[in-house]
Amino acid sequence: MRQFTVGCRYWIGILSILCLGRAMSQNLVENPSFEAFLECPDHLGNFGEDLKFWSVPTQGTTDYFNSCSLSMGVPVNFMGEQTAKFGEAYLGFYMYAPEDYREYIQGELKEPLKKGFVYTLSFYISLAENSDHVVRDFDVLFSTKPIGIKIKKGLTKWQLSKIEDNIFTAVEIVGNDFITDDNAWTKISTTFLATGGEKFITIGNFKNNASTRRQRLVKEKNVNGAYYFLDMVYVGEGMQTYALDETHIFENVHFNFDEFHLGEKGEQELMRVYNYLQSDSTLNIVINGYTDNLGTSSYNMALSVKRAMSVANRLIQLGLAGQRIAYNGFGAAQPLINNEDEEGRARNRRVEFIISKTLEE
Repeated sequence: MRQFTVGCRYWIGILSILCLGRAMSQNLVENPSFEAFLECPDHLGNFGEDLKFWSVPTQGTTDYFNSCSLSMGVPVNFMGEQTAKFGEAYLGFYMYAPEDYREYIQGELKEPLKKGFVYTLSFYISLAENSDHVVRDFDVLFSTKPIGIKIKKGLTKWQLSKIEDNIFTAVEIVGNDFITDDNAWTKISTTFLATGGEKFITIGNFKNNASTRRQRLVKEKNVNGAYYFLDMVYVGEGMQTYALDETHIFENVHFNFDEFHLGEKGEQELMRVYNYLQSDSTLNIVINGYTDNLGTSSYNMALSVKRAMSVANRLIQLGLAGQRIAYNGFGAAQPLINNEDEEGRARNRRVEFIISKTLEE
């Protein structure tokens, strides 16, 4: 089983790095591995009809597979062959398809989430063998009320903005590698800060095709899209932890060209790091800033220091003692990838951190 998480470099070659640990609690998701069904599935697009506590928020036709069925079976079905990670069932849906077609699942929680609490979110993914595309990223949306929109395309921010009297908490799970394993299950895992009152969870791809990071595979059989099996959804109170003395990237802390100001997108990630540091007073953090290769060496060095300092200052504002923080700037040194295009330069404009028992600059 491979693990795909936020806050570290996910894979080196074909081996996974287990970079985060978690303190787990009761699973708040009703029917988390899709075992409790109303009808044994016998046709396509039956997920919203056959399951207890689960539905679909759009007109996308998510599929439900169970070993009780001949036509929608486990482990063998029309999309490939995969045993269930838990129990005898799982679902299948399109994370990418032509003309922005999307499929989602929407589940109910046992109780509303508590405002300001950190929760752990995880689920297991396996690429369907007949899929001819793969993706990197997954999106999860928590809401106070269920979503119901009569569309077959993606649930974009524009679509969600038209919904009144509902509160949303969006969790974007960003990966550095495409999820290509059609044999083993890959664990997707992160933590997030609850807005408060969220009672429903929706999983899928909330981006259109132009914004979806995808890759085409060479397959004899294909379904013209990125189709994944999914099993065991977990949501519970918990704190994200980090491997000590290893380098981690603030995946959601991004900087525009020639800027060092923090945006709102990275606030939850900074809060996760802060909560972990506050859980153990012996832990310290070293923050390292970087730039792309545009500009002079001296200018980039100063800019990278400002980027690291902006993260350090935010942790201090949250309440972390300044003597537990050190920060450095390395300019354009040690790029993650080449600086030949804007996408590469944007990834190199980053901040990394190391948590340890000692504080070494």
